[in-house]
Amino acid sequence: MDRLDWTAKWADYTPDKVAITSYDANKSYTYSELHIYANRLVKKFTEFHLEEGDRIAVLADHGLEYMVLFVTCQRMGLVLVPLNYRQSVNEISKLVVDCTPSLFIYNNNHKDKAEQLPIQNLNISTFERLSNYYETSGYLTTQTFQIKEDNPLFIFYTSGTTGTPKGVVYTNKMLFWNSLNTSMQLGITFRDSTINTLPPYHTSGWHVFVTPLLHKGAHIGMLEKFDAEKILCLLELNKTTLFMALPTMLLMMQKTPVFKDVNLRKLRYIISGGEKVPSELVSFWKKEKNIFIRPGYGLTEAGPSITSLHHEMTELKPNSIGKPNFYLDIKIVNTNGETVKPYEVGELCIKGDIVTPGYWNNSVKTSNKIKKGWLFTGDFAYSDNEGFLYIKGRKNDMYISGGENIYPQEIETQLEQIEAIKKAVVLSVKDDKWGECGIAFVTSTNKDLSVTEIREELKNNLVAFKHPKYIFILDEIPITSVGKVSRKKLNKYFNALKSQQ
Repeated sequence: MDRLDWTAKWADYTPDKVAITSYDANKSYTYSELHIYANRLVKKFTEFHLEEGDRIAVLADHGLEYMVLFVTCQRMGLVLVPLNYRQSVNEISKLVVDCTPSLFIYNNNHKDKAEQLPIQNLNISTFERLSNYYETSGYLTTQTFQIKEDNPLFIFYTSGTTGTPKGVVYTNKMLFWNSLNTSMQLGITFRDSTINTLPPYHTSGWHVFVTPLLHKGAHIGMLEKFDAEKILCLLELNKTTLFMALPTMLLMMQKTPVFKDVNLRKLRYIISGGEKVPSELVSFWKKEKNIFIRPGYGLTEAGPSITSLHHEMTELKPNSIGKPNFYLDIKIVNTNGETVKPYEVGELCIKGDIVTPGYWNNSVKTSNKIKKGWLFTGDFAYSDNEGFLYIKGRKNDMYISGGENIYPQEIETQLEQIEAIKKAVVLSVKDDKWGECGIAFVTSTNKDLSVTEIREELKNNLVAFKHPKYIFILDEIPITSVGKVSRKKLNKYFNALKSQQ
């Protein structure tokens, strides 16, 4: 039995324990069933002459079939390519052409898009509804598999918010060390459980809790789409112990009618990240539900479990992303590659077995991002005297106005300290006078709040050259499919306003 075949191990140790539950299908698989079903799918894929290194592109919601497919791919050395079903047919087509899959799998929810893709032109075989091939088969096997740690297991395409989407290669080695880091930080055991509502095309949908809990023989609940009220009820009903949610999701949950009534006493931690986790959000959940939110930091190219702030430090170190997880090294460097001192801002770099070997079909991008084993994250950060880390902002987000380096996240923090402002996002645009200038988009709890009042409040807390040139008050901030701010939509909104002037 291979040491990386966690499903086979738990099928031997606790065969009747429920491994995965789909709350959409109202159906569960035990560890024994997950093991057997994956082996049946191995047999079917072998009949299709799939070989180690072949890619399988998937356009489907997260759930039971995806989990069986994951175990199958790991055992056969196949590479799983989860595609973003929220993208247009044109965008998905480009990714399919880039990864050149040998097999394309889709479910009925995305059949319309799947049928418009250039699958036949590329001579790619297709599957719909995988469970037909493994649940009804009587095939049983005691076959064992050698899972190679350096074999690619996933290709995750980045969102493309900073350019063309890039395929990040994710290996079995990354899977193992990320699971170990996550488990050590949170003390995960086989008694734990989670509910995953994050999509499969995002690394967090697999590697924040799903694969670490699979490694520990714990229980994984699956919900295809985030529903704030439903998830609160499920967390209580299932006595869930660990949960991952972006700040936007948590805000939606606390506004639901059932928030005050649900009993979440079994919930040990909520992990949050993906964007800045406001200290007010952490305090609210601690006060109202006595639940600890642990902010952290991760990215597609590493982990994604890279840092974590211990729950006892959230009030002492507000806005910190914590300290590095156990099995990795970090440094913060200036433009000359020299390590900076505490409180000096530089680029955060990561080294360890959780770092990707590179980008699919993009050796130039790989060599630019990974140097002598160090991943240059593109995030500006600094540390305090005790080694706690703070993100200053994306390297690509920083702009220079009148010769001064300006970090949008610093302005956002000041804006959100204004009592009437719920959320703030700052972008930059070209400016004839200053080179670049800032645009702020805010939402407010006070419908009478004016831009003039916001500017007056900023005067007391922010030096004048950092003030946004433009401020817009919106009903809501647009978000992406994984709950992050959609900067693309905000830019389109601003450009539309400019064109009307």
